[in-house]
Amino acid sequence: MKAQSAVRSILAAIPLAGFLILDFFPNLVFFKEDSSGWVIVAIYRQSQIAAAEPIMAAPDGTGTTITTPGASPSRYDITGGTSSRDGANLFHSFTRFGLNSGETANFISNPNIKNILGRVVGGDASLINGLIRVTGGNSNLYLMNPAGIIFGSNARLDVPGSFVATTASSIGFDSGWFNGTGANNYAGLVGAPNTFAFGAQPGSIVNAGDLAVENGQSLTLLGGTVISTGRLSAPGGQITVAAVPGQNLVRLSQNGLLLSLEVAPAAGVAGSEALSLPKLLSGSGVASATGITTNDRGEVVLTGGQTVAAGAGTALVSGAADVSARGGAGGTVNVLGDKVGLLSAKIEARRRGNGADRGRLPRRGNCAECQNDLRGWQKFDRSQRHSIG
Repeated sequence: MKAQSAVRSILAAIPLAGFLILDFFPNLVFFKEDSSGWVIVAIYRQSQIAAAEPIMAAPDGTGTTITTPGASPSRYDITGGTSSRDGANLFHSFTRFGLNSGETANFISNPNIKNILGRVVGGDASLINGLIRVTGGNSNLYLMNPAGIIFGSNARLDVPGSFVATTASSIGFDSGWFNGTGANNYAGLVGAPNTFAFGAQPGSIVNAGDLAVENGQSLTLLGGTVISTGRLSAPGGQITVAAVPGQNLVRLSQNGLLLSLEVAPAAGVAGSEALSLPKLLSGSGVASATGITTNDRGEVVLTGGQTVAAGAGTALVSGAADVSARGGAGGTVNVLGDKVGLLSAKIEARRRGNGADRGRLPRRGNCAECQNDLRGWQKFDRSQRHSIG
């Protein structure tokens, strides 16, 4: 190693929870001290560590174009893409998709577009710490990154329709698949998205932001492991936090975007290897953006100091989920997974206004369908649907 690189590596050494991290580009090497001295415990490719990288269109023929208006250098206008033959679905492809605080990803739509679907193909997890916006139409927005998605504390939504963030490998239509990598028959992908296919090791989703959709819309976080310590809001609509272990298909009902009970094994689903949640949280800038870290036992440490062993199939809400509606019935909060946890969560599904206060469930709640107490950690079969509201 050249002397300059060696000095750079030594200066970059960071003690973290009993670890020593050395920056030997292009890898991060993790050491841990034991009775025999310092030993290597892990080597991670830096390109896999989540970071708020600039948004970059993929050069794969999809036609996505990124521009930054001169008056707003922190705004990325996303145009182009490829449409289905009926013009109702618009597809984008990104090499990277990340936002720093104060930055905006502005998806340009039009009144004919019902769904905008974006995939991230570069293999890097997305750290989104800014604003995601849809302008020009009332489109639903789907963001798919099999490597993982982290919403930082400054993450916000300004979308007129529903929003879905997923680490699935593919999103299915009746006529075919929008694959997370490779070529797609975009013209033939007509109708509404209705299926999510997960590979052997699905990526994780972490939300520490304030994600909100409009009245009556749906907000869905769907990944291998999903943790929300921030705020989720869908007035009079649906909030779904769903953790799906590998090699499964999840189908959407045709009535809106509510997840159905159809979670079935799916042999042979292709998918790139994603970082485990502790590895994802060790990435550059993640702790400062989310307040969530990992310790030397591989546990996830939440903002309040609670530790959880968040493996595949874990769905955890320790922030707020609000589907209250003013002047109408509240919506529904769905929490699905092999292991479901509500840790100091505030769940609200009430009718606001006119003196009504129906269904407020602070810090705990009962499943509306199976009547299980959802306070703290519970073990559930993933074929069950757990709804609060």
